Amino acid sequence: MVVFWVGGGTLAVATAAGTEAYSDIQENRYLADQSDQCSLPMEYNRQQIREYWIRRPVSVITRLGKITYELSPCLASYMHYSLYLSNPGLHALQENDDKYEVRLEESKRLQAVQLREALTNLGPAFIKAGQQLSIRPDLVPPVVLEELQQLCDSVRPIPDDVALEVLKKELGLSDRTSCSKGKNNNFASRKLDDVFENLHLVAAASLGQVYKARLKDSGRDVAIKIQRPGMRKAFSLDLFLLQGWGDFMDAFTTIFTKQKPFHRTLFDSFSRGSYSELDYQNEAKNQSHFQYELGKRNCPVKIPDVYYDYSTQLVLTTEWVDGVKLADSPSSTIRRLIPVGVELFLTQLLDIGAFHSDPHPGNLLVTKDGKLCLLDFGLCAEVNQREREAMTRAIVHLLYRDFDMLIHSDTKELGFLPRDFDTEELKPILTKVLTGGLLESGSDMKKRKRKLMEISNELNEIFFRYPFQVPGFFALVTRGLGLLEGIALVGDPDFDIFMASAPYATKRAASILGAYGYRRMTKSLTRRNRSSGIAEL
Repeated sequence: MVVFWVGGGTLAVATAAGTEAYSDIQENRYLADQSDQCSLPMEYNRQQIREYWIRRPVSVITRLGKITYELSPCLASYMHYSLYLSNPGLHALQENDDKYEVRLEESKRLQAVQLREALTNLGPAFIKAGQQLSIRPDLVPPVVLEELQQLCDSVRPIPDDVALEVLKKELGLSDRTSCSKGKNNNFASRKLDDVFENLHLVAAASLGQVYKARLKDSGRDVAIKIQRPGMRKAFSLDLFLLQGWGDFMDAFTTIFTKQKPFHRTLFDSFSRGSYSELDYQNEAKNQSHFQYELGKRNCPVKIPDVYYDYSTQLVLTTEWVDGVKLADSPSSTIRRLIPVGVELFLTQLLDIGAFHSDPHPGNLLVTKDGKLCLLDFGLCAEVNQREREAMTRAIVHLLYRDFDMLIHSDTKELGFLPRDFDTEELKPILTKVLTGGLLESGSDMKKRKRKLMEISNELNEIFFRYPFQVPGFFALVTRGLGLLEGIALVGDPDFDIFMASAPYATKRAASILGAYGYRRMTKSLTRRNRSSGIAEL
């Protein structure tokens, strides 16, 4: 019997390895025939990515093992730390040990280092998750924030010779005098030193690394972003695993709750946006589009120029901008510019219909003349006209605490609930969640955590008892606003995202409804709130 099981297991492993080897051979043949193509899609396609990785079970299992290997020690350390803190004898120990606080802080720091190193080792998808956590002081302890913030601009770089080889290949530069056939033939027969001078590494990020150089033809300083080799393959594998998790969650919630399945759509929206970051030509188009649209609206923001002759799918060359990160600026500068950042995001979201979804600390600079500068347009998303108008109305209804319209109308318009669903039973629960979890908690981080804990049962009830779902685009909306709020809280603990959103949201609502319609709506809401003894935000 033992021999049978060992033999069966060996056969299964051999079959999986053989399937993967055959798939790789077929891919190599395909690449040899079409040197500019890849069997992984250039644009996000769930089915193609799924078919690619299903044929490679060894790689999938190995990746799952790697994730388990890297994160298990972090989880075990955290659980041990939590159990230690819950020890009844801890208070007596504190009273008798003068160095207790020092050792406790050192333990936290070591856990934070362990987590940062694990996320770095796991690659771009996990680094991006760490970047998002790195600016949430309301969710993450300060010592962990300090470590995770290194993921924004201090990711482990690849060797210069590897990165510059990508640059030469993409721009068609030669090593010596022979012509190199690259994807950009503007520089045929020219060497790297003939095009750039003073080329040096300045930052390493999750998907690529940035070099500063001077163009010999014009003398202008530029930033050159070069993608790390193998990113499409590595990134798509993590997205494939995320898809599998989404399918599992939808199956689970369908069986055990009344919730409509939404995880697949939600994760697909996130995956589509994230996958587009791998195409630097798409990022260049996004950057030029936002530069034009924001300039047309006279928004006080700097968007660097794109140098298309020096850019390809794996290389992006833009104007170099001197500045410091907004999160590292004095509190007075943060208080002055964060409202500009909020209005900038809302202008994109509610007016332009396309928005920058990744405003982490490394992507928001303050220029020498004190202007806000927005970088990195790889992760962007679109919102249609109906959704923009629905979100504008929802923000105004939230600000004026018109929960009737917010729950009975806006939740359906935005796709959180089916249009034929009777929301009367849901209203008391959602009102408590919106009031306690968002409006009354304000910017006080301890109060916000306590309030969220208090309404956790109501949140669970919403997702388990009712057909509540999260629209796909909303994942990137909340990510963008969450990152922006996190930066603000780092420099300004009194920042309130709702108060900061109010001026532009009301102005936008007036443009949609017309001045007369907007005044009628707000007067009606104000009278209703006063009669109920409720003050607006």
